[in-house]
Amino acid sequence: MTKPRLAVTVAILAGVAMLALTDCAKQAEKSPATQSISTRLKWLPGATYIGSIVAKEAGYWKDEGLDVSVYPGGFEADPIKLVAAGSNDFGITGADQLLQARANGVPIVAIFMELQKSPAGWMAMKSSGITKPQDFVGRVVGAAFGTNIEPTLDALLAKLAIKPSSLKRVPVKYDLSPLYSGQVDVFPVYLNGQPVQARLEGREVSTIDPADYQVQMYGNVYFTTEKMIRERPDVVQRFVRGLARGWAKSVSEPESSVDLLVRAEPTLKRVLELAILKATFPFIRATSSDTIGVMSDEKWRQTEDVMTRFGGMRDPVDVRAAYTNKFVVQASPKQGRE
Repeated sequence: MTKPRLAVTVAILAGVAMLALTDCAKQAEKSPATQSISTRLKWLPGATYIGSIVAKEAGYWKDEGLDVSVYPGGFEADPIKLVAAGSNDFGITGADQLLQARANGVPIVAIFMELQKSPAGWMAMKSSGITKPQDFVGRVVGAAFGTNIEPTLDALLAKLAIKPSSLKRVPVKYDLSPLYSGQVDVFPVYLNGQPVQARLEGREVSTIDPADYQVQMYGNVYFTTEKMIRERPDVVQRFVRGLARGWAKSVSEPESSVDLLVRAEPTLKRVLELAILKATFPFIRATSSDTIGVMSDEKWRQTEDVMTRFGGMRDPVDVRAAYTNKFVVQASPKQGRE
């Protein structure tokens, strides 16, 4: 090969290499390296946490360059402890539990409100005639100690001037057998859970919602640490953006969203999970003006008031430091306020 032809060949190859490198650089800009993070549910996977499942299964987090591992929560897998320790990056807990943790000095912050009001309430057999809190007087009422249902009941009794001593509270677990067998007259429930299953089984039950008496707290909330927000705000933003899409799809397309849930968790029963999801809608948006995920000082203060007066939280907390709407607002610019 002559020197001129060799020079031309080298130049062509150099040009091709440069184009290839430029193309790779552009692709890298479009598709940043996937980051692996984790989140911890409050309990076992199900329709109550469907926003997270859909965000993962529909690829919304993947679109954000995130590979998110979703882990179940439980008594031995406390999301607050695991996130605070750095074992998980994000988690779901009750708003009441988040405030209690901050009162105890745990630096966690709410970033997305999944349930605008807590589904805590009570259930009775329709044949009992119990339809309102005043009917609890003289009855045996199951108590779920250690949950937000008990301070909610104390707040409800105080608001309605019902003496706590006028009813008998006995400890119960999740199993509804004591109600069905008549051992208790009123059972503590989450209104988007046990009553739904009972009705699917053909049982006639009545439910009592404390919100009907202007007693309510925030429900489940997504949170992370102050450190995560300070040092990795871009990851938090992408996580919330994918999560918001997951919840939006779950509300607008419940059927296909439950299909994704059951695909991810094959042991779940589709009919039950779809019914639970639909029963959860009123808690995702407590009023028609509520925007999914966005929080307010007023509702946080309502939760704080119940917890300080009836939930054993000794000191009030700065609710403005307990949450931020920054990420959910940026996920959908027309929403809410910071």
